Amino acid sequence: MNDMEATLNKETIERIEALKKIIEKKGVVKDEVVKHLSELRPHLIEQNEPLLTRVARLTAEYVGEHGYFDLNLLADEEEDEEGNIGTLEEEIDMEGEDSFNESKENFLYLLDLIAHPDNSLNREELTRVKHLYLDRDLF
Repeated sequence: MNDMEATLNKETIERIEALKKIIEKKGVVKDEVVKHLSELRPHLIEQNEPLLTRVARLTAEYVGEHGYFDLNLLADEEEDEEGNIGTLEEEIDMEGEDSFNESKENFLYLLDLIAHPDNSLNREELTRVKHLYLDRDLF
């Protein structure tokens, strides 16, 4: 098994699944998300997953500071004249009538990315998420 095929251990996957169940039931609840992501981080560190660790920390800090999750990771992408691919809308309109479900679906997608780091496309997407946080000058 090479580095690109690394998978998370059973306990870490169970922690991610537990958080997914909470999100599916209640949505992105600030205190629950921050608590669970903070408890997940040491497991990611132990498994030598610096990208996952950083995304978990940045997500916990973001939700903790803002009280919501508004990254629109599922937004459609488009290609500009130079061939660069960009996201049409990077944020969820938290005033919109479907913001609860959009926030929930995007957060569940993020957790799926974290749960499957062995997929190179997931790693690319997690790197993009990290940059979305960092580009916002939030930290």
